[in-house]
This record gives sequence, structure tokens and C-alpha cells, in this order.
Amino acid sequence: MLPFDPSVPWHPRLTDDRIRRLCDGRPAVVTGAGSGMGRALAHRLSAAGVRVLVSDVDDGALAETVGAAPATGAPLVADDLDVADADAMSAYGDEVIRRHGPPSVVVNNAGITMVAGVLEEDDDFARRIMAVNLGGVVNGTNTFLPHLENVGGGHIVNTTSAFGLLGAPAQSAYSASKSAALGFSGSVQRSLRGEGSPVRVHIVCPGAVHTAIARRARYVNPAVRDFVTHGFDRRLPGTRPRAAAAAILSGVLADRDRILVGVDARALDVGVRVFADALQRPLATITRPVFRRMIGT
Repeated sequence: MLPFDPSVPWHPRLTDDRIRRLCDGRPAVVTGAGSGMGRALAHRLSAAGVRVLVSDVDDGALAETVGAAPATGAPLVADDLDVADADAMSAYGDEVIRRHGPPSVVVNNAGITMVAGVLEEDDDFARRIMAVNLGGVVNGTNTFLPHLENVGGGHIVNTTSAFGLLGAPAQSAYSASKSAALGFSGSVQRSLRGEGSPVRVHIVCPGAVHTAIARRARYVNPAVRDFVTHGFDRRLPGTRPRAAAAAILSGVLADRDRILVGVDARALDVGVRVFADALQRPLATITRPVFRRMIGT
């Protein structure tokens, strides 16, 4: 077990024994494991004794994830993978089944973003965002769902975002991709339930999680990079990756359809459900000065 860390909330459901029983001797798959929530999830599963198959397009970051894994945990098996490539994902899934058997938990976590006004966005990179954030969820779900059904069940965990609940200024491509991933996952979730499938789909909606996503974002105006990354890392209240991983795994163990990570995500979810479009104007008024700085105006 990982050493006690007071910054990580205690979850009564989240014990090594319960995680092992959830996985039942089968491996877990985590995409986008080179940093942030993906890395934290891989480490927590490994610490519980679960063999974790981690992937990312950034080989260096993935090597850091493997190198920082718990010394007494189960091994991490790393592979380079572009989740946006449907053929590559399908081949990866076949190789996972051949080498390790069907996983019990598949976390489709890879994600990227861009900070720019809607008219200044790099169109090619906006399409790349859709391909990774939505396509990665679709490809991962379609690849592993048949294998999980064939062995009598499992869990597919799809990472969306609180910005999929309510669009964020200066991140239109990101918000669109996450909203689409949320819609896709909800549709699959309800379809599987209606069919009586043994496979469960869990939709993760994180609020602000202090990962490297802001530092690795594409900035059309480089002058705003320092402002955004400093604000995200130092000023913005948010959840640490290990706390986010604990919340996600706790939600899977509790069999929740939607797993909201962070107080901000829960507040936004309630606000959208209760106030719907009436929430847009007051939020825009409050956040306008910040987002003007984000797009360099």
C-alpha cells in the first residue's frame, strides 16, 4: 500500500483488498498514463497488486511513470500507443488479450487541449483534440467491450470533463470533444444496461485536476502560456492527481454511472442540472477578465 498522504482523501471503499477483488486476477489498462490522473491510477492499481498495462504517445513520460511505480507493487507494462488511431488501438487490444488475457478495468484517459479564441484556433490541432479526446474513448470502448463481454464482465472508465457539462471559453475544441465523449459514453452505458450486459461503463467528469495538461496545451498566443500555467498550477483550487485517482476507483467500486471528481465538478454538475442555460451569463461575467487574459486580449 502507498504510504499515508494527508493530501489524499480517505475513501472507506478504497482498500487494496477491494481493488484486487474488483480486478479478480485480471490486468487493468490505462491510456494517457504518462502523467497526471493516468499515472496516479496506474500507481494506485499497481500498489494494490494489479498488473497494469500503461500506454501513451510520450515515451519519455511513460518511462517516468514506470520508473516511479511503487517498488512493492505489481509490474507496469508500457506500450507506445496513439489512441486516436483506431487500427493501432485494435491491434493493441489484440496484443493485450494474447499476452495478458482480458482486462477487468479499462481506463480511457488520454486527453489534450488548446487555449485560444474560437477564431484563432489551429484547425488541424482542433481536429487532433477531437481525435484524441473523443476518438480515444470511442476506440478504447469499441476495442475492449467485446472482450469484456466474452469473459462475463468488466469496467470501462471513460474520462470526460466538467467542461463537457458546460463549455469553457478559450477551449471550444476541448469542450466539444469532452461533451461528445460524455454523450457517447452515456449512450453506450444505457444501451448496455438495456441489453443486460455484464460490462459497466463509468463516466468520469473531473473538475480542475493539477496535472500537466495546461503546461502541455497548444497555445496559439505564446504570451498567455505563463499566465495560464501559473494560474492553473498555483492559484486555481483543484484536486491532486492521487486524490482524483482515489475518487475514480472509489466510484468504480461503488458502481457509479457518473463519477464527479472535485468540489468544482460537483458544483457545476448541480448548477447545470438546476439552472441550465441560466448559469451561462453570471459565470461569463465572473470569468470574463480571466478568459480575456487567456486569449491575449
